[in-house]
Amino acid sequence: MNPETESMEIDNMMKMDAVMIPYQKPEIILSEANTTFQQDCFNRKRQAVIDELRCLSTVPTIARGLNQETVYKLVCTPEGGKMYKDSAGNIKGVFYDQNGKIIEHAKFKAVGPSVVKAASAVGAQVLLISIAMQLNRLEGEIVRMRRELHNDRLAEIDAGVQLYGQAMFMESVVARNQMLANAVQSLGKGLSSTMRALKMQIAEMPSANIGFFDNWGKSKTQIAAEKLSLAHESFQSCVLGIQTMSECYAAWNEPRAASVALLDNLSRLKTCGIETAAKKARLIEPVSNDFPERPWLSFLEMESQVAEQVSGCGRLADERFARIEIKLKPEELMVA
Repeated sequence: MNPETESMEIDNMMKMDAVMIPYQKPEIILSEANTTFQQDCFNRKRQAVIDELRCLSTVPTIARGLNQETVYKLVCTPEGGKMYKDSAGNIKGVFYDQNGKIIEHAKFKAVGPSVVKAASAVGAQVLLISIAMQLNRLEGEIVRMRRELHNDRLAEIDAGVQLYGQAMFMESVVARNQMLANAVQSLGKGLSSTMRALKMQIAEMPSANIGFFDNWGKSKTQIAAEKLSLAHESFQSCVLGIQTMSECYAAWNEPRAASVALLDNLSRLKTCGIETAAKKARLIEPVSNDFPERPWLSFLEMESQVAEQVSGCGRLADERFARIEIKLKPEELMVA
């Protein structure tokens, strides 16, 4: 399965009107340590949904009568939802089999805030990790394009990435959340300064037009390559910073804060002159079919899609979704 297909599957887990919770943890395409950390977070959040469902009296009762080895989908609506609501004010949960056929209806009082909050945590993580995966692939493109870059990293963003790495190995939830908060703070500060530098670096690059005298003395192409290398380093650091911030929020369970911070940083990065950089990068010859303008164009292509996904985090935080779709085995609902 290629990365695009995998990303599409993760994107499909959270529809505009529904939070979709899979039976098995999603395929996460990040570094090994990051993947393990996020998958563990996903498992804990999914288990929180199951634990809340066990407290709804009719659900375990129905589960006992189902095939314990079959994966079913339970569809229910949050408090105040209109779907499957009967005249008595009960909200029905519907069990579907593998073929999409309704097997059983479960009546329980309106699905309370605990279930809704637990479900939105899963949905937010799936969205934020999908964003991180897209930015991870974009950062890979930038790495391939870099030429003669400075060895020293941009300190604040690098510090935030390292703090996130340390948080992954913390057993204490309180300590881990504090470390994630420190990482987000460092990333935010580093992104602000790096975007200012990127804007100047793009402005200082030669224009894309080449005149008769432009390659006399020091060629315009050579100057563009030198300037672009600095801009690439700043651009890569910004993408890495936003990617890591998305991973932090995914583990931190703060979809509203994620929506505000990520939308702001994506917008600011776009206004640094990404479109201009793509045009100026055409001065430089491609190497092994790697075109210098490709990473900049890739960002412009994915920015609106990523921004829409980030907006979904705000909808999850406000619990604005019509239903919760949970794939599970009946045995998970049995009271121990």
